[in-house]
Amino acid sequence: MKVWIVVLKVFGYLWVALAIIAILAGIAGTWMKGGFSAVLELLSPFNFVNWIVTVVTLAPGIGALAWSKSLAEKRTRAASESPKP
Repeated sequence: MKVWIVVLKVFGYLWVALAIIAILAGIAGTWMKGGFSAVLELLSPFNFVNWIVTVVTLAPGIGALAWSKSLAEKRTRAASESPKP
């Protein structure tokens, strides 16, 4: 199970890092094409589509990190509950 914890943790951090890079690249592209006002419109709190897409983009990485933490806690709990010879 320790291998899965490491794999999930690496996948989660890699996904979140790449997603943040993609989001920042999208913001930079919007700035280059439409200027500062286009970025303000993109990041408006009333632009629900953009916020939903951002959450969907980050969700797999955050989910993998949460799952790896859950597995690590379960592994620690199982090790502490098992009788030691």
